Amino acid sequence: MAEKSKPPKQLTLDLDGKEEKPKPKKSTSSYKVVLSDTPSPLKKPNTSRKKPTVTTRSMTVKIPADKRPVPKPVAKESLGKKRPTPRTADQPNPHVVQTRTRKRPATQTAKPKKQQVVPPKIGKRTSYRQPLSRRLLLPLVIALLVVAALLILYAHGEKPTLLVPPVPGGEKRDVVAVTIESGMTARTVSLLLEQLGVVEDAQALLAYLVEKELATVIQTGTYVMERNLQYSEVASLLTNTEQTMDVTIPPGFTLSDIDGYLVNRLEIDEGGFLDAVNNLASAYRLSFTEGWFLSGSYTIHRNRAAEELALAMYQEMLRALQGLLDSPLLERYSIEELLIVASMIQAETQDITQMEGISSVIHNRLAHDEPLGIDATTRYELGDWENPIPTEALETKSPYNTRRKVGLPPSGICCPGVDALRSAFFPKDTPYFYYLHGYDKAIHYAETYEEHKENITQYR
Repeated sequence: MAEKSKPPKQLTLDLDGKEEKPKPKKSTSSYKVVLSDTPSPLKKPNTSRKKPTVTTRSMTVKIPADKRPVPKPVAKESLGKKRPTPRTADQPNPHVVQTRTRKRPATQTAKPKKQQVVPPKIGKRTSYRQPLSRRLLLPLVIALLVVAALLILYAHGEKPTLLVPPVPGGEKRDVVAVTIESGMTARTVSLLLEQLGVVEDAQALLAYLVEKELATVIQTGTYVMERNLQYSEVASLLTNTEQTMDVTIPPGFTLSDIDGYLVNRLEIDEGGFLDAVNNLASAYRLSFTEGWFLSGSYTIHRNRAAEELALAMYQEMLRALQGLLDSPLLERYSIEELLIVASMIQAETQDITQMEGISSVIHNRLAHDEPLGIDATTRYELGDWENPIPTEALETKSPYNTRRKVGLPPSGICCPGVDALRSAFFPKDTPYFYYLHGYDKAIHYAETYEEHKENITQYR
């Protein structure tokens, strides 16, 4: 049987020193100090918490009456109040700052809201200016709508006419094209020239023509004239009675070749034909010159050979194109693009029987966005049609190197003939993408590059 636990001994402290203080024994016992005159009864141990079995002793400390703390007076209002219950774990600690906002009691009146300031609308503020992007938005939208309308009208319109865009850049020449028709009098011609700006005073020009007895010998036709000419210069152009001559321009000639031909035959100044061509391009607003002049035979006056030849070749090209406007390719290409194709066909062969096949290869490659690989365009750029093409020129990416550039060159490369022109507008329908001229003077086509290499091995 376990021994009965002994109650802890109670010690009394005599603060006045009347009683001897017992010497504490060396022990691990704890002492309970009670500040009271009389010994306080022992409290029952808390049975809810298990403590280690340690022998404890209570001790009573006697405090003299003069050294006791004076108790604070208790307010009467708090006498009847209950003591606050201890805070539980789920209740907030009043000594810790709470982050939650306190709800306003229903009885407390809310503060009046501040009056909201409404800013003025954009565009009404003082010294306000819209950004550049916003100011340009409306003109841009209008421009896009106009372009879309023009495209719709073009798509649903009639066949394209021989109108071409203006010359992009280059030298701007102050020239006009004047057409003198049969039945026009000297007075009518003078008024027309004044209206176009060729002369300043029509009455003075008419008086000059009458005085020189030239009013009845004005020649009909189309003339390319500069503005503000002298009356003698106008009369010389309109009343040319000198002997005419016939010239023949072979297919494949370039404009430079024609200029050299006229220099050698007529002993005119070098570059005269090129100047006449540039004047005509400015008057008719052509975007390029090479390719717009049809080869053939023409009758011209000797003293105006360059101007008349350029005008005659251009007008003959317009007449030839009138019979080709029903080509289905005009739904995809412009007239100028097909003129460039015609010049490439003409430069590649002089054999009429080969032109439709070469045109087929060119159009097949264009439709599949493949480089054309035509050496004649590089030769035109170099100005050399006889010597072998340097490797460096074939590897350089230039506007006329169709081995490195996809698509057409920026202009034609020679004066095409009627047969090359028709082949460009109406090519043969073939599956070929390659061709070569062999040593047997024949042309050999291929569908694939492997077949083309076999033709190179066999025919070259």
